[in-house]
Amino acid sequence: VRWMMYWIVFALFMATETFTDLLISWFPFYYEVKMAFVLWLLSPYTRGASLLYRRFVHPTLARREK
Repeated sequence: VRWMMYWIVFALFMATETFTDLLISWFPFYYEVKMAFVLWLLSPYTRGASLLYRRFVHPTLARREK
């Protein structure tokens, strides 16, 4: 379940990042912050992907479920 949450959040991040990359890639340290975010998602200590999935993705999916 942990990996499922990670891959769903990561896929949403990559899909969003594909469109916004041209607009925000000129910010200083953008790529460093992006790498830190991915490491935060992946880390078993912070459980970032689980946090984002349970707080944002799951409620959105549950609302749209019939």
